[in-house]
Amino acid sequence: MEENQEIAESGKDISNIEMISSLKKKNWKSYFKEFFMLFLAISLGFFVENQREAYVENKSAKVLAQSMLEDLEQDTTALHSAIRFNKEKEFEISSLMKILNSPQSTWDTLAIYQKMTATFATFPFSPTDGTYTQVKSSGTLRFFEQSLVNQMNAYDNQLRKTLFRDELIEKAEWELVPLGAEILNFEVTGELRFNKSITREMYLKIPDKRTLDIFINKIAVVRTMMGRSIQEYEAQLLLGEELIKAIKDNYKL
Repeated sequence: MEENQEIAESGKDISNIEMISSLKKKNWKSYFKEFFMLFLAISLGFFVENQREAYVENKSAKVLAQSMLEDLEQDTTALHSAIRFNKEKEFEISSLMKILNSPQSTWDTLAIYQKMTATFATFPFSPTDGTYTQVKSSGTLRFFEQSLVNQMNAYDNQLRKTLFRDELIEKAEWELVPLGAEILNFEVTGELRFNKSITREMYLKIPDKRTLDIFINKIAVVRTMMGRSIQEYEAQLLLGEELIKAIKDNYKL
């Protein structure tokens, strides 16, 4: 009797163990399934979010690219005008130096005044760089491909050199002003600058050769700076045209 009872209890124990084992297996499968579904949901969420961000970035990049393209096209137009103006000014300065280096008896006073007026005339290049400045400061430069970013940075670096050369020309011209004011009647150059009839006396007060040499030398400095500035403008223009092409090709604009 006791033996039968022990066998029965033993059978129950085995049955309970098998049931617990079965439940554990079911629970493990359930946990694994839940974990997998959670992992899948998180991964899908990340994928959707990344796709959404990529879409927004691409959309924003295209809008910014269009704005930058407009800035660059304005720059190239301005650079063409600045190069043309500076080359004409450089020619006038060279002509002035040729006159001043010839015998004083052959000088054409009106021509000297006209060419000095041209020497002091200015046509500075003012870049339209609002979009690039905004993109760089806001961190949205990362929206663009690295090759395009490299071109943008190269254009900006050249721009700094170009503007620096403009500053050097302005400095050289200001250093010429005091001596020029002693030699010439600036009221006449003012009339010539605004295409007015000459009403003031055109005189040339050059007391000695030393003063003339200093005058010519200061004019030569302006011409030298003009030549370097033209080179920087041409380099700026080339980079600008290449960047315009790259933006159009990348964004089908």
